[in-house]
Amino acid sequence: MKSVQEIEEYRKEIEKRLAETESMNAIKYYQGVLKALDWVITGIDV
Repeated sequence: MKSVQEIEEYRKEIEKRLAETESMNAIKYYQGVLKALDWVITGIDV
């Protein structure tokens, strides 16, 4: 199990990549990663 700190660092990295990309496919991918991360952490499908 990942620690909370590791998860937060991963989230920050994904959000940074999302902000820097110009590819629509990459934007959709990173948004999906963040959604999946939220689902795994909270158990709530957003």
